[in-house]
Formats: sequence, C-alpha cells, structure tokens
Amino acid sequence: MKLYSVNLSPFAARVRLAIYAKGLPIEISYPPEGGLKCPEYLALNPMGKMPCLLTDGGAGVPESTVILEYIEDKFPQPSLLPASAEDRAKVRLVGRIVEMYLSPPGSVLFGQFDPAKRDQAVVEAQFAKLDEAMGFLEAAMGDGAYAFGDSLTQADCILVPNLFYLMAFSQAFARPGLMDGHAKLAAYLERVRRDPAAAKVWAELEKAYAHYAATGEFS
Repeated sequence: MKLYSVNLSPFAARVRLAIYAKGLPIEISYPPEGGLKCPEYLALNPMGKMPCLLTDGGAGVPESTVILEYIEDKFPQPSLLPASAEDRAKVRLVGRIVEMYLSPPGSVLFGQFDPAKRDQAVVEAQFAKLDEAMGFLEAAMGDGAYAFGDSLTQADCILVPNLFYLMAFSQAFARPGLMDGHAKLAAYLERVRRDPAAAKVWAELEKAYAHYAATGEFS
C-alpha cells in the first residue's frame, strides 16, 4: 500500500497524520516521475490531484477525506473516530468546518504571498473569513485535550495542517494577533503540537514550506 504525497500539501498531510497515529506500514512516496498529470497517475486518480492512496489490490483511492475513511475501515484499531454516532458526527463537523470555511480563504491567501502582486482588499476579506471560521471551530470543538475528546481523531488530522498554514499566514502577512479572540483554538494548538504524530507532520510542513519560500518549488 502506498500514499502518493507531497509534504507541502495540507490535504496529503492529514492522511500522513492518520498513518502515523495508527502506526501503519504504508509507504509514503512522491508522485510518479511524470507528475500528477501523467497517464500512470491519472489512471489512479483522474482528477490529477494530491493525495492518492494505492491499495494492495492496485486500485487508486483519491480525495483525502475518502482516504481517511478507507484507512479507518481497513485498519479500525487504533480508532480515529469515537464510539457513538453522535460523537462521530461532532468529529466530522470539525472537519467539515475546516473544508468549507477555513481552507477556502487560506487557498486565496496562498496566491497573495507575493507583496508585489498582492491585492490588499482581497487579503483583508480573506482574513475576515478566517476569523469567522476560527469562531465556528471553537464552537464545534470539545473541551478535551484534542479537537474532540482526549485522544487524536480525524478532526485533528484535518485541522492540524490547516492551523500550520494559519501560522504561516500570520507571519507572511504580518498578522501576529491572528489568534487574538480565539483562546480555545490557541490553547488547542499548543497542546496538539506535543502529540508525536502531529509534531511529525508539523515538522514536515515546516521543512516543505521553508523550501517553497526559498525556491518556489513544492516538495
């Protein structure tokens, strides 16, 4: 079994976090030599996006949230979902808020990194959306050590990589007070970065982001 991944991708990072948390023997590899649009990769993932899981049977499983569910079904222990249907819904709600409200403005800001090409009105609008999304997250998160409960779940797998980019945006756009007014989220971030699997993914993202900042290349 193999995960096609690049470290800079927050979508691939969430799957790697799940793999590390479960201790799974899944190979993590860069895409084939021809890249995401080569015939070999498109045969596995016709959308030509990152990540994609290659199963032992040779099938491709694309889309990070689908891969997370596949991994949970295939390797149910240790579980990254709570026992009850109600609590599972709460975990999935955190992930959905990230997908729908936190990730989209982050994607826009990623395209505004170059100060020479920056549209300040666009930047202000996206930071307002990020602030709103952080409020949504705090309302959805539990009161345990993790995003929901006292152990790592799929909610953390989805949330942690996006919080890495929040911190990157805070630095790149000189917004040191980005977490102001979101004490619950800030405290969570400090705690979750001590989790071994989350810390490993965070370090991978840091290294890949530094490489991108220096060269403009994804890794």
